[in-house]
Amino acid sequence: MNVTTTADLNPNPSNYMDRVLWDRQKRFDVHNLFGNARRLPAKNSDTLTVRRFDALDDTPVAATEGVTPALETITKADVDITVEQFIKVVALSDRVIVEDQSEDANEVADMLSQNMFEMLDKVTRDTLLATAVQIDCVNGVNGNAVTEITQVDLDVAVDYMEGNDGKRFTPNIYGTLAFGSNPVEEAYWAICHTDLRKDIRALASFLPTAAYPQRDSLQAELGSTDEIRWVRTSAGSITSGSPDIFNNFFFAQNAYAEVSIDEVATEMIIKPIGWGEDYANQRQTMAWKAMFGAGIVVDDWMGNLRATKSA
Repeated sequence: MNVTTTADLNPNPSNYMDRVLWDRQKRFDVHNLFGNARRLPAKNSDTLTVRRFDALDDTPVAATEGVTPALETITKADVDITVEQFIKVVALSDRVIVEDQSEDANEVADMLSQNMFEMLDKVTRDTLLATAVQIDCVNGVNGNAVTEITQVDLDVAVDYMEGNDGKRFTPNIYGTLAFGSNPVEEAYWAICHTDLRKDIRALASFLPTAAYPQRDSLQAELGSTDEIRWVRTSAGSITSGSPDIFNNFFFAQNAYAEVSIDEVATEMIIKPIGWGEDYANQRQTMAWKAMFGAGIVVDDWMGNLRATKSA
């Protein structure tokens, strides 16, 4: 059992210990921002079936007088999304709790909460990688088979969404008299790795959030390129290779879903010293658990724009 002890935290150092804990590393968790959140009722099932009906054929066919037109069959598409359980547990020794002068227990609880969001973010990220639609950037100049992002490649992605009637997420942000600002188009969302910031900023159509006429942007938002608004994360999807390929997911509305279960969706659990088989009162445990699943519902409304870094 991995128990955090005084050897790990050194509660009584020879140097004076600053009572204020410094900020720890926190990333932008963005992969669950754009999915359609759904919940299963408790004591029912661990799988949600998402259904949508296919549009009717709109091929023009002139009717013949006196002749009954051909009957059309209604078709539907079902997608099953299964919820799984995820857990993280830590334990603090009794001496840490008694001897440590800092607020380690409170900080550990906050760390667990952060860890939960980061892990579930990666669950969704890895699910999105299974999208059937992959568009390789091939119009760059870095010499790789998959090149850096160019405006031409972005237009291919937007054309794909438009051709499948994907609904955009964000409305127009209309211009104002604010100096140095520009209006922002109604847009789809896309997620990029932080390593690609420079390449996206180099695009001729790039508009940083600082130049939006209104501060209508997400904390993780990098900016917009015409019809796509970008958010970035250091946990972006990468396919390792020589060179690495960065998977940039782009979405219309309702492309994917995140599913949890009522009453037990997420839970923080703190057990006092002496709980369970802790016969000598030596440990306190803290944990989180979550019932969570993610799934792509409509492949036609999302894709993966694959790119490498510029030279």
